[in-house]
Amino acid sequence: MALSKYQNSIFSDLHAGSPNINKKYIQNLVVKINSHHPDLILIGGDLLINNVLGGEHMKIEDVVQILKNLNAPLGRFFVLGNHDWWNDADHIKTVLNQNAFQILENENKLIELSRDQKFWLVGIGDHFTDHSDPVAALKNTNKKYPKIIFMHDPASLFDIQQDFYFALAGHMHGGQVFIPGLGALITPGAAPKSWAKGWTEFKYGSLYVSQGIGTSILPVRFNALPEFIILSLQK
Repeated sequence: MALSKYQNSIFSDLHAGSPNINKKYIQNLVVKINSHHPDLILIGGDLLINNVLGGEHMKIEDVVQILKNLNAPLGRFFVLGNHDWWNDADHIKTVLNQNAFQILENENKLIELSRDQKFWLVGIGDHFTDHSDPVAALKNTNKKYPKIIFMHDPASLFDIQQDFYFALAGHMHGGQVFIPGLGALITPGAAPKSWAKGWTEFKYGSLYVSQGIGTSILPVRFNALPEFIILSLQK
């Protein structure tokens, strides 16, 4: 099944309000993502911040007012991260829904690219805050179409025991500080530090962990540059 004509954009850990991640930065991010003309956009959680040194809290309404300008004909999908749960998750869900973002919290959706090209998009809840339920997320999917999994915390992969096409996650920030030869100094949650960024191969599929965009706790990044990802699907 050739999917190479379909562009997909993924970003995570915006942490709006952390130093330098202001309205202008987010507006520029939207312009850059739209310039790739993605068919599908996945947002891996953590739109806001908690207690980042030098940060300034932004209202979710102000953040989503900018992000709603992201263009994707096949949809804009979101999973909640730990900072979303710590910043009134129900309100964040409401604002996202009001602006035509689709939330997949331990749910899946069959994405139809064309009459004979489809895939399961599987959103898994945040492992760090005990909202992860891969069994529910994968319920009623089948082997007829490939599964693309996206989640905030990659530790959810420990509970997946079936094949998938690939998985996407954030949360790790590339460690924020990544020392050559040593790797990430500190990473949050149960996933190993070796998963801090990039591709990792598993028995059931591949995982890509994004380095994210903003920062948490300290406004520092070293060898873990902010990123959004553009993927062209092909099988």
